[in-house]
Amino acid sequence: MENIQEQEVLIARNNETGQVGAVVGQNPDGTPKMADAKTAKLSDLVKFNKNQNPIEAFISNFIRQAQNPSLFGFFKLPADRYDAIAPAMADLIQDPASNGEMLKPYEVEVKPVAQTQEQTPAQEQTTTEVQQEPEAEPKPEQESVQASQEVTTTAAKATPVDPNRIDWATIEQQWGVKRETLEQSGALQSMLYNHKSPQLFTVTPQFGDEKFTLDARLSFKEQPDGSFTLAPHFIKNEPKLDVPFRGYEFSKEDKEQLLKTGNLGKVVELADPMTGEMKKCLVSVDRLTNEIEAMPVDKIFIKNHIGKTELSMKEIGILKDGGVVHGKEIELNNGRKFTSDLQYNADKCDVEFVRTQSLKQEQSGETQQRNTWVDSDGNPKRITKWGSTHFTEQQIADYMAGKKIEMVNVTDKQGQPCTVFLQFNKEKQRPVTEYHYADNKNVVGVAEESKTQYAVNNQGKTNEATKNITGPLQKGQTAPKNEQQQEQQLRLKGPKL
Repeated sequence: MENIQEQEVLIARNNETGQVGAVVGQNPDGTPKMADAKTAKLSDLVKFNKNQNPIEAFISNFIRQAQNPSLFGFFKLPADRYDAIAPAMADLIQDPASNGEMLKPYEVEVKPVAQTQEQTPAQEQTTTEVQQEPEAEPKPEQESVQASQEVTTTAAKATPVDPNRIDWATIEQQWGVKRETLEQSGALQSMLYNHKSPQLFTVTPQFGDEKFTLDARLSFKEQPDGSFTLAPHFIKNEPKLDVPFRGYEFSKEDKEQLLKTGNLGKVVELADPMTGEMKKCLVSVDRLTNEIEAMPVDKIFIKNHIGKTELSMKEIGILKDGGVVHGKEIELNNGRKFTSDLQYNADKCDVEFVRTQSLKQEQSGETQQRNTWVDSDGNPKRITKWGSTHFTEQQIADYMAGKKIEMVNVTDKQGQPCTVFLQFNKEKQRPVTEYHYADNKNVVGVAEESKTQYAVNNQGKTNEATKNITGPLQKGQTAPKNEQQQEQQLRLKGPKL
């Protein structure tokens, strides 16, 4: 039985096209044969024993045959940690300049051709063996896994992931993400249907001996044993539109369209990352991470209604072709009405609202203005702070779940600390902090001990016991706090008659 703790695998990056993949062999021209690092199985990869240095033999042979050896960069990973860190590494390698410090321990130095040609017969024999083993035909099992992954990305026919098959303990250990956080934020529901999390989360991966803090959207990835682990999608500085994407080169008009709307708006042919087969796809940019995402047209499923609004077959056809359905009047299940353009988004795997405008604004002639506190379905967006107060992940999750969150030592207008509660108000479609509430069941706002302070300092009201005191009240104060304030209160009252 092979000991994977003594083995390493390679991840390669084409420096010209930006393509990143796990090395499964060599092509006839000497270039590395690559598979998607996020979905490839460890059993399909070329593995090297750490104590034999066949990595150098493989790269030496590649350099001798390739016309442009500087075209590729190589990074080695411990085989026993491949499933845990390969998805994150694949994202980091796409932008090696920005992530140089994290990648440095894994980078393989490619020596000049003159040095690498001095190779012993034993090394040459090792190289031949490395080449021949991965050249076998792809396993049917591998193809079926890819097919099942594509099917589950459709909007309405998706088969949800069984939460009991998710390795929560490993996810928390490797990434610092808890199940409760995903549940309370509402992200888990989307992720169970093979979508990315709607919002960013902070993950803490460890590369080498150092732990890093990064923001990423999250999704689940199936393991060879049938369990699921986490696949983070890290933020990139900008979408890589200047290099070919799966064999397609973006024109100037394509780039402008993607940067303007996030959607390419037309069907293009792209190479399947696993099989190389050309497929008709729609393309979009992930607006949170700048990843370029594609959805095969034959896997797109669009429901015939949005909320209470029906979509015609003609409109569905326009959306599947990447086009825009203009000026559609929408009524959601909660009764909310608005007019919007519709377009399919390959990143969301669903139809999205474009340039939304409420009917109320149209009728009143008000200037169109998007509500920045909610998404297109009226759900609260993720916020990370209020004023100068930064929230914890638990507070963010509570807020998005509609719960009240407590902020202690919040500074009021007079510079004094107080305690305030914040909660998303469904009717107002925004977060609110309040002092008085008619419905005690939904009370949120200033904490009880701070109400007098808030009323006097912020609202200009009078407290009989402190009305003659100069200066703002402090947290919890309802009476003079010292002899000086007692003298102020008595002196300004004047003599009794």
